[in-house]
Amino acid sequence: MNASQANQISIMRYLETQGIQPSRTYRNYTMYRSPFREENTPSLKVSHQQNLWVDYGEGNGGTLIDLVLRLHPGYSVSEAIQEIAKTESNTFSFHQPSSPSITREQGKEAGNSRIHILRIEELGNNPAITAYLQSRGIRIHTARDYCKELYFQVGGKNYFGVGTPNERGWSIRNAYWKGCTGQGYTHYHNPSQIQESLAVFEGIFDLLSYLEIYRQKPATEDFLVLNSLVNVNKAIPIIKDYHHITLFLDHDTAGRKATQQLLQMLSGSRDGSGFYSTSKDLNEYYVIQNEEYRMKNAE
Repeated sequence: MNASQANQISIMRYLETQGIQPSRTYRNYTMYRSPFREENTPSLKVSHQQNLWVDYGEGNGGTLIDLVLRLHPGYSVSEAIQEIAKTESNTFSFHQPSSPSITREQGKEAGNSRIHILRIEELGNNPAITAYLQSRGIRIHTARDYCKELYFQVGGKNYFGVGTPNERGWSIRNAYWKGCTGQGYTHYHNPSQIQESLAVFEGIFDLLSYLEIYRQKPATEDFLVLNSLVNVNKAIPIIKDYHHITLFLDHDTAGRKATQQLLQMLSGSRDGSGFYSTSKDLNEYYVIQNEEYRMKNAE
């Protein structure tokens, strides 16, 4: 491994191997409490796209090699590269798998067998997964009945993320990537269902946001998560079994098209997405509302 290759390794992955866990994960970066000193407010920022770090407390930053040299002041550059190579070999990463065949969830099952599931655990064991859920406004208690911690391998490298079972395998996602071992929808039956009602969501975080928003009101409907809009036609036989269908799809071109398709096809359907019309999807709406609530109460 040379310096260029070493600096391509995820800084977040390296921090995980050192037991340094994120304080909060955002869409484009993650914040940590600095490992260089005691602090209550996180001041170490890691950029997801650039794979660079900056320590606002000291006013410095740089590449992964720079970080290793800062953590180990006695190391030479060569020793820092050796340290990175050693820790890279058998670690689990939160970052995007490098196999191009599964870097997008497009409904194409070719290549998805490249994902090899290593183990499945209950939520709450992995701080990075917990932080990711929290960044989406979701509590562990809410997600536990619908999601698992999934540890998997692609091309001999180890990764982890939030996993939800579907009709063909597992849908997997984390802060940097989403994919599946098999493409399919997920149907959740509510034992207390008495109204023959179904709520349809595009993604798992939309369903979890719905549960958070209405957590004071016990759910009385069944849920269907499409996981991808390519599953709409597959799911229609399931949806048709219900007399009352509420659609909570995204407010992008594809989501609106799918909503109109289902409204025209299903006489008992209605569009329930009006209350988050200013946001792309239900989860984005919920996160924004949560942030506005926190800011208001902090004043």
